Amino acid sequence: MLRVPEEKGWSVSEHDDASAAEASLRRAVEQLCGDGPGDGSEAAQEAVQALADGSGKAWTPEQETQIRAMVDQIRKLRDLNRPGGGWWRRRREWRARERLVDMMEAGGPELLNEAELRHWKSLAMVELMLEFAGSAMKQDDVVKVLAQREAVNAVTYEDYQQAKKALAEKKAAAG
Repeated sequence: MLRVPEEKGWSVSEHDDASAAEASLRRAVEQLCGDGPGDGSEAAQEAVQALADGSGKAWTPEQETQIRAMVDQIRKLRDLNRPGGGWWRRRREWRARERLVDMMEAGGPELLNEAELRHWKSLAMVELMLEFAGSAMKQDDVVKVLAQREAVNAVTYEDYQQAKKALAEKKAAAG
């Protein structure tokens, strides 16, 4: 077994998680550019899931379950919150919003922050995969995808909030 020195604050288990995420991403990229069997959608889902699990903080199984439930509820609410749909969808959105508020109150701000960050990372990874899914990938594209994946994975909740605040200020100044 290859022994990896513990540096930059990485433990061996964190390195294994990062290796699994990188392997999943490489498999997805290879399948998306046509080097492997299949259309790459399953491998892309694996990569997104591996990245979502690699938050760097050790959560208890109960907390992890709460975080995943919050992420799912955020996704449902976002899906229901689009224009149109009539009164039934508004009612479903209202119920979904109530469930999310209940989860937020039960989990606390730290779990909510982690859920919001994981949701954003998942969306960012999907957008990254979709950017390159429509065309044949070159070696430079693979390097770009891996660099962007590392950048997305390195984002902390504080970085995410600062960027969100800066974007809101920019929109307010423009309109």
